[in-house]
Amino acid sequence: MEFDVKEYNSVVLGALLHDVGKLLHRGNDDYKYSDSHEAASAKFINKFLRILKNDNLYDIELIRMLVQYHDTKIKKETTLNDPYFLDRSEEQRKRLWKLITVVRRADSYSCAERDTENAWANRTLPLDSIFSYINLNSKEALEENSCKYNLNQFNPKACFPKPVDNLTAPEILEIIKQFENSIPDFSRFKNFDDVLNKWLNLIEEYMWSVPSDTRYKTGVSDISLYDHLRSSAAIAACLYKRHIAAIEELKSMSRTEEFILIGGDFSGIQDYIFDITNRGSGGASKRLRARSFFIYLFSEVTIHKILHALDLPIVCNLFSTGGKFLLLAPNIKGADNILQRVKTEIEEEIHKTYFNQFSFLMSWMPIEGFREEFKVYSFFKTAEEMFYKLETEKIHKSQNVLAVAQEKKWNPEAFKATEMYEAYQGNSDCKICGKGPATYEEKDKDEQGRPVKCCFICYRDKLFIGQQLPKCNYIAFGKGNVTKEEEDEGKKIVIFHNEKDGGVEKKDHYYVELLEDYRDKEEYYLIYDIGNGSEKADLTRSIPIKKYYANHIPVDDNKKVLSFEEIAMLSRWKKDDKVYGSDLLGVLKADVDNLGLIFSKGFENPSRFESGLPDIDRKTVSRFLTLSRMFELFFTGWIGEVMSLAYKDKVTEELLRIDGIEKESFKDYLGGEQIDFGNIYTVYSGGDDLVLVGPWETMIIFSVYLNQQFRKYTCNNKFITLSAGLTFVKPKHPIASAIKQADELLNKSKKWGKNRVTLFGPTVEWEQLPELINFFLFLNRKINEKDSNINPSFLYRLLEYHRMALNLLNDNKIEGLKYLSSLSYDIGRNIVKWDKECHIIKGEEEFDFLQCLINGKPSRNSLIYNLKVPLFWALYRNRGAENAITCDF
Repeated sequence: MEFDVKEYNSVVLGALLHDVGKLLHRGNDDYKYSDSHEAASAKFINKFLRILKNDNLYDIELIRMLVQYHDTKIKKETTLNDPYFLDRSEEQRKRLWKLITVVRRADSYSCAERDTENAWANRTLPLDSIFSYINLNSKEALEENSCKYNLNQFNPKACFPKPVDNLTAPEILEIIKQFENSIPDFSRFKNFDDVLNKWLNLIEEYMWSVPSDTRYKTGVSDISLYDHLRSSAAIAACLYKRHIAAIEELKSMSRTEEFILIGGDFSGIQDYIFDITNRGSGGASKRLRARSFFIYLFSEVTIHKILHALDLPIVCNLFSTGGKFLLLAPNIKGADNILQRVKTEIEEEIHKTYFNQFSFLMSWMPIEGFREEFKVYSFFKTAEEMFYKLETEKIHKSQNVLAVAQEKKWNPEAFKATEMYEAYQGNSDCKICGKGPATYEEKDKDEQGRPVKCCFICYRDKLFIGQQLPKCNYIAFGKGNVTKEEEDEGKKIVIFHNEKDGGVEKKDHYYVELLEDYRDKEEYYLIYDIGNGSEKADLTRSIPIKKYYANHIPVDDNKKVLSFEEIAMLSRWKKDDKVYGSDLLGVLKADVDNLGLIFSKGFENPSRFESGLPDIDRKTVSRFLTLSRMFELFFTGWIGEVMSLAYKDKVTEELLRIDGIEKESFKDYLGGEQIDFGNIYTVYSGGDDLVLVGPWETMIIFSVYLNQQFRKYTCNNKFITLSAGLTFVKPKHPIASAIKQADELLNKSKKWGKNRVTLFGPTVEWEQLPELINFFLFLNRKINEKDSNINPSFLYRLLEYHRMALNLLNDNKIEGLKYLSSLSYDIGRNIVKWDKECHIIKGEEEFDFLQCLINGKPSRNSLIYNLKVPLFWALYRNRGAENAITCDF
């Protein structure tokens, strides 16, 4: 069937722009306040027609018509007087109506909300936070809150909800003005993908906080206009391809089996990233950073490869994070064969190049009826079914490359890794990973002073990715021929090698270049802007898409990346020209609790606002996109910015808001130079989890700040919480081993009930930390007072009383109760001085403060049970930096 590319581009762009009027008619007189948003969208196109049109790539008049008549309430007869229709034949008009139907259906599928609506939208209503209405308990309604967003340009700091009731006219007018002023001259663009990318940037920048609809009587508007438009464009692209025959033949477009949902998942990622030998802190840090980033690149390029094979735009990537993704595709003839071929090619690349150190799972399923499976409540169920299919794929992983499909038996030759075996001739195992031939030689020396010999993957990780990543502002994705010299020299990072048939190359390589400065190149099909690079005014192709990637690395004044030893030394502090502190690293691993339940069940239960409605389920595609994007933004955007931006005063101000904190002491403590989040090293942060390394004391404060800000970001919803594990190690400790320790502590936090952090041994609820921090602040202050009887010796005795209490609370040994009498006696004899009348003449403050260890019923939530946290904190902080440290948590 004939495929009109220009018409197809127009339909996709029409779906992407169909609701821009929902922002514009809120406050700009040019669009007439009383007009419908459809008319406002059309007026916008007419107003900027000169710079929006690009006759080589799409039909701007067709786009104007699609946005003007996309609402299902507009009758077909209304369009007959439109100038675009007047000079056309009856058949051409019928075809145009088919195209309008495609956009209408895409709009409806994207946001299949209940139809209980007011006649007019509330144009001053702000966007509700998607987190406001997550409820995992069907027996209780959430408390009312005003958790909404101001109308701001998109950035991680602006994405924190606030108690906003209504938007103001000035802020509405300002955001419209900024949006209009940012529109480039699209007539100069030469590639439709670049047009699409630029529009995605603009719509996210200015419409992320605009509600997609504000007509519902419930008053709940938590779907971002950006997510609605993006998913509408994806659906329209698929509908056009699925129904091209019906469009050509002017037949009805069936609603059955229109789409395929494609799921992908990379497994074995953790082992691939962390299963390396530590050969010096600098090398380990670069390799960890490189391997984590490489998995991100591999996942992204895999998505591109699938979309390219199906000839689909990037908007068809519905969801991708943490090595998982969901793509939407049209259910067309031959799609099964294409997907099977691509799946095999991906598995072959992993097998040949990485010998299955990680694996790729991919599955797909037809969607029988979008109205049923993607309407209210069903999309999450459909997504769950897809991820279940991916789990079952694990028992068949790598089957495409290790078995003979037709004969249903193993292929012995595939297990031999012939190319890798040949490379072993005259070479030993890689000294870094031990999983490949050591065909490359690094400049670094081993402990015996010999050059470190490694495989190409480890060589590339450190020398090319690890060193280039800190300076990287752009990720350029390309397709083309890559020579072995280019790959060996690190000029291009090949993700998928081209295949050969009888010695003849069949396909282009998929490769990536990490760029410090923007570069135009014909082979680049996509560029991500992940840094502080600035776009050139004369860009006409390869328009960068803004992407947040947590990529902060501590550097010194000369911009040299700090080693782990140097990071650990930042824990030191001075007093009276003497250096104190412990040269330790803190390794933090954290993730969101119950993430699967949040996505699958979080919207099932009614809020107080909706409990009276018959349809209380709100699981739409747009909601899925908004929820996943907001989680991703926190762990990539906010995490990256809080470390790269020096706003220590703001951090201190926020930390002092924590309930129960002794503010004056805490403020004095936070004034120390060691509390600087810019000293934190990002191993990985994205999706719903993170791994960070920094000076040990800084990491304690950061974990407290992380939880506080995450709670704020998610509207203090009690069903959305974090768990964390924080371990402390010497800087020369193998960092991969330290991360595994942090992971074990994270699992301990999960095991003890979630919404907790494990550090120094104990697992404590986040709400318990203020009490532990206050006790640390007291010990830290007293241990530094010259005439105080609270000294390191007393702290070690407290540790012994803590161990006695554990005998009681953990093992039910009654002799553990001795801690009460022993501690009371110690305080009375060694901490406090009395006169003859038994009045306290010294140490009254100490006496009163230490009573919290004695008073009250001993329990696992008591201070005595978790005493290790403030004790170790105070001891490690106040040791001489030159002293050897024994980590006994």
